[in-house]
Amino acid sequence: MNLTNSQYDRLMARYSERRQRASAGLDERRIKVYADIPELRELEARARHLSYEYVKNHAKNTALSSQEFEKRMELLKSERLTLLKSHGFDENYLEPEYECPDCKDTGYIGNEKCHCLKKQAIELFYSQSGLGDIIKEESFDKFDLSLYPEDMTDPLTGMSSRVIMKDVYDSCMCFVKTFDDEFDNLLLYGDTGIGKTFLSHCIAGELLAQGHSVLYLDAIRFFEILEARQFDKELNYQEKSSMFSYLTECELLIVDDLGTELTNSFTTVQLYHVIERRLMNRLQTIITTNLSIQDMNEIYSERIFSRIAKNYQMLRLIGDDIRLKKL
Repeated sequence: MNLTNSQYDRLMARYSERRQRASAGLDERRIKVYADIPELRELEARARHLSYEYVKNHAKNTALSSQEFEKRMELLKSERLTLLKSHGFDENYLEPEYECPDCKDTGYIGNEKCHCLKKQAIELFYSQSGLGDIIKEESFDKFDLSLYPEDMTDPLTGMSSRVIMKDVYDSCMCFVKTFDDEFDNLLLYGDTGIGKTFLSHCIAGELLAQGHSVLYLDAIRFFEILEARQFDKELNYQEKSSMFSYLTECELLIVDDLGTELTNSFTTVQLYHVIERRLMNRLQTIITTNLSIQDMNEIYSERIFSRIAKNYQMLRLIGDDIRLKKL
């Protein structure tokens, strides 16, 4: 579970708001109970004074023994509970009401992330993934090999579309299963409508469910973000930094339909920068494209194609347009 700095700050801000609500609620209850039980205020003042004196005198070696201090505090606590119960209040009425009592709305139990923080992170990953409800509809168990004809043969390999797609499917499944243990990247390429985007959605859904940070962007939106970071003067530095950090720090970045964007020197430089930075940080990436390998080599710079060729598993998809078959 890899949170960017901006994501972590966002979640911690939520926990801060939770603690503030718990504190405000406690203050309201305290006002009410003091009005009903005036002597309780004086009792709690005695407890605070006893704690203060114990700490102040501890360095002078004139303090009560810890056993005697604890004994007196227990007596005051017992009096407090008796007063509350005698006036019809629950014994926990003057305790903060945390949304997560386990971590007291801090997000941590000791040095470990609380279960509630892990859940919050997963929900944030889903909301920021760019996939919406798509992954609810598209999953590996809905991948249908029968849509790929056995009588369509790849002239390069002599294998049928169905055999090739079975290998592609297995490679995508392996990518998910080994995601935590191996560093791999995928380039899914082939004609329009044969399952590249579908398979990338399947991978994203599986990894999001496991608690990984996934960002899915079509190529046009991907380059819009990079362009805004570079040229949009209305965005402040923090906003620009946050946008770029998620591109370069999420555990899996999916760039769909590379080649549909307007390609120029800016897009080429930015694409290389993102690819190179993610490779250096060993963060995995999936790119899908309708372009052939030759087209990619001609459209993008040699250094981009070289980085992809050396560091990506290149999966060529073969088949008919599935969308037409489903009409």
